[in-house]
Amino acid sequence: MTKTGALHRFFSSFGLTAYEEHSVPSGDGAPAFPYLTYSVTTDSLGRDVPLSLSLWYRGSSWIAANAKAEEISQTVGRRGAILPCDGGKIWLKRGTPFSQSMGDSSDNMIKRKYINLTAEFITAN
Repeated sequence: MTKTGALHRFFSSFGLTAYEEHSVPSGDGAPAFPYLTYSVTTDSLGRDVPLSLSLWYRGSSWIAANAKAEEISQTVGRRGAILPCDGGKIWLKRGTPFSQSMGDSSDNMIKRKYINLTAEFITAN
């Protein structure tokens, strides 16, 4: 599995539809809440790369968004999560700060959790 495929598989494992942040459908095809968007940056051996993901919820409460952020934190864990990929592995770790609450200026009911991760690509290429 490619590096980007491994990232998509991981981000899709949280029960929300996951979109690469530049590939979210708009207009009539826009996704229903909740969903997840993530950045894609790849590299090779020995370099840490920042990655981010956003959880998108709509409602008056932060409870579901906070719970999903906690689920992701527990999955990554203190030691990180290892994702197999072609030619090696991706070591995902919590970034700093790990999670922040944000809104959306177009709709005050949108609850967005912005999550920072760091990926170390343990691959030759």
